[in-house]
Amino acid sequence: MKRPRTRRDERPTGPRQKPARRDGRTAAPGRAGTARSGSGGRGTARHREKTEEMVHGLRACEALFARRPDEIVRVYVAEQRRRHFASLLEWCARERKGFQVVADENLKRLTGSIHHEGVAILAKSPARWTLADLLRAVETATLVGPLLYLDGVQNPHNLGSILRTAAHFGAGAVVGRAGELPPTSAAAIRVAEGAAEFVPVCDLADPVADLGRLKAAGYTVVVTSSHAGEPIFACRLGTKTVFVLGAEGEGVSRAIDGLADVRARIPGTGAVESLNVSVACGVVLAEAWRRAGGQASRSR
Repeated sequence: MKRPRTRRDERPTGPRQKPARRDGRTAAPGRAGTARSGSGGRGTARHREKTEEMVHGLRACEALFARRPDEIVRVYVAEQRRRHFASLLEWCARERKGFQVVADENLKRLTGSIHHEGVAILAKSPARWTLADLLRAVETATLVGPLLYLDGVQNPHNLGSILRTAAHFGAGAVVGRAGELPPTSAAAIRVAEGAAEFVPVCDLADPVADLGRLKAAGYTVVVTSSHAGEPIFACRLGTKTVFVLGAEGEGVSRAIDGLADVRARIPGTGAVESLNVSVACGVVLAEAWRRAGGQASRSR
């Protein structure tokens, strides 16, 4: 008798392991996107919703657990990370959240990345702010520090790097045109190394009008360039500043450039056309930090 053929998507991808238990012991790898529950042993598979994101990376997952535990849906850890995330797994068992200890190959499949660093958390996607949220935070002084307006920047890895830099130098928020600003995706969150939980991202429906409202609220718009304007180290920078950073190649659009109160450039040798936008972000925020006397600022 011929042996029945195995469907391709049902073949095991990792070593055979024991089922999940409430005490966080090893769970079966399962198929990508599903898990056997580690709380109560119900074994119910659950698909990812459109409003959920599979966050991965050590610092990103640590920050998510610290800042938004109630928005966690399910947790996956590699064996080598089980001790590091013992408190998270204990919390999952206590709160009846699904959790699983899985093979490295399964984490790669679940996250779509080799950079998962041994952990992944399915959670609600980070909430994006609106202009109303931003203005309310400014008025109540729950948001301080310079703002970053990204004009035409669409690479999620750049967004992640900018969020990381923004958190380090105490920027208040990252803003951009709705539909153009990259999504706060798993890739952006991982590159941000936890900063996505600290720095809000705000979508503007009408950037020209909305930046005008920020100017009316006392903000100075500083448009950066690789070749035009005063050196950033000599520019007038107020306590409330919106730094405008354009996409590499295209630069800042004419409509946004027309709002400039100050035009600043980062001086250099001229051997290359421009800096990567995330590097340029670091230079201008470092200067703003220095001018403010190195005072930490934090939103939310």
